[in-house]
Amino acid sequence: MFSINTVILISIIFAVAYFPRARCWFSSFRPQKKLHSDVQHKLALFIPARNEGKAVIPLFESIAAQTYDRSNFDVFVIVKDPEDEVYKYAETIGAEVFCDQTQTCKGDCLDFGFNKIIHTYPGKYEAFVIIDADCVLKPTFVEEMNNAMAGGADIINGKKLVRNYFEDNGKNSNIVTQCNGLIWTFMDDMGNRWKSDHGYTTMTITTGILISARLVEKWNGWIYKSTLTEDMELQRDCCLQGYKTLYYSYAQLYMEEAPQLSETDKRRTRWMTGLTHADFIYARNLLAKKDVHSIIDNYFMFCLWIVYVYIASMFVIAIGNIGSCVFQIIRFGMFDWSLLTVSAVALAAIYGIFFILTAASLIVAYKDMKLPRSQRLKVLFVHPVFYMQYITIVARAIIDRREKSWDEIARVETVETTDKVL
Repeated sequence: MFSINTVILISIIFAVAYFPRARCWFSSFRPQKKLHSDVQHKLALFIPARNEGKAVIPLFESIAAQTYDRSNFDVFVIVKDPEDEVYKYAETIGAEVFCDQTQTCKGDCLDFGFNKIIHTYPGKYEAFVIIDADCVLKPTFVEEMNNAMAGGADIINGKKLVRNYFEDNGKNSNIVTQCNGLIWTFMDDMGNRWKSDHGYTTMTITTGILISARLVEKWNGWIYKSTLTEDMELQRDCCLQGYKTLYYSYAQLYMEEAPQLSETDKRRTRWMTGLTHADFIYARNLLAKKDVHSIIDNYFMFCLWIVYVYIASMFVIAIGNIGSCVFQIIRFGMFDWSLLTVSAVALAAIYGIFFILTAASLIVAYKDMKLPRSQRLKVLFVHPVFYMQYITIVARAIIDRREKSWDEIARVETVETTDKVL
């Protein structure tokens, strides 16, 4: 049915189409230009903390350890339960807690909290910094976010690292956290860095992100609530509206990865469902823009679909040839090894592109991963299989437009406090 030449031809077309994105992978090898702000801006740190309990303590400790003048930033925490124990932990850093019992997604939480702040303290803050409750900030995080504002962007993302390597002697670091943690390298140093340096829209993950008060006031809170991935809606609207985005690698924070594959799959399913749905929502208006900058920006916005099409093509080849082989056995009593060989090559091609991506990410993230060489080698071969799980996740997301529920993700309990390990 399909031949090796078909696999080769489609692979060449894919390589050419994806090359502009792949050439961004190693941009972070050059030091990013450092920015400095002569002004200490008044900032509001915003922490969604629905049913987080003690999980917020390391974050609060890292906030207390910030080098930025404490009089120039305030901390706000949003909870869902009026009896949440987070209230007493917030007192330790002088944070103000708001309770939104009606929230059904993070977008609701952001809308409620931003509205509360801008109407309670009108004109007080120049920017809002969103930080998820399971994060830990480097001591210079807020200071570097303030410096990044000198770049004139309305939206600034910091660099995301994986907490699990650095706490409790890596007790909660396993092959699941190591594989899933590479996603932040793909997004930031292998993607956002090049796009930021060249003036294109970065991927705006809504943790470790600064948003100017100008936009929050324009939105009168938060307007991206059509999916459970409010950050993907924000990114696409930034591209549509021309909001300037910036990735600043010197503002660093640590993200927690769940050691259980089941919890990781919850996150991946929710995120990919929202991402694909955001594409459906914004594609028509984005593709209507025909200037050169917008065309290039759209390429980076939608280039994941090149990967989707390539993988789908390889699966059609693999399944088609297997079906032909079975048909020939039933109809003619003949077994054609060549058909199965092509199927194997098509599936190997999928593994191969993820293997190349993994190898590149391990090089780029070398200093950010606290792993022995043997474990890095294990990640090199296991991660492509881990990443191939996205095939079924994305397929379901494209076919089934129903939003997933905003499930809680189990948090990792740590023994050591932030200042001891970071």
